[in-house]
Amino acid sequence: MLRQIIEEHQFSSELQDLVPNSRRADEFVEGTTWTLCRDPEQGTRVRPGSPVWGIPINAYAPGVQNVVIYYAFDADTVHLLSIQEVQDDE
Repeated sequence: MLRQIIEEHQFSSELQDLVPNSRRADEFVEGTTWTLCRDPEQGTRVRPGSPVWGIPINAYAPGVQNVVIYYAFDADTVHLLSIQEVQDDE
């Protein structure tokens, strides 16, 4: 069963800040949303018992570092809550 993906306002706003071109923004998260609608447990809970999960993705957009998408899900939907840029620890 495929879950419906719902982009919450905060997620959409943060994505727009990271990738201003809307078509590129869609392409930027397409692979991750494909995975999450099929198997949202591919990510990791942000802490034990939390309903919020995170999944890191490699950024291939110019000027964007790697990011983590935060989300919550139930049997029917995946709610994309936030997208945050992370710095490499190199």
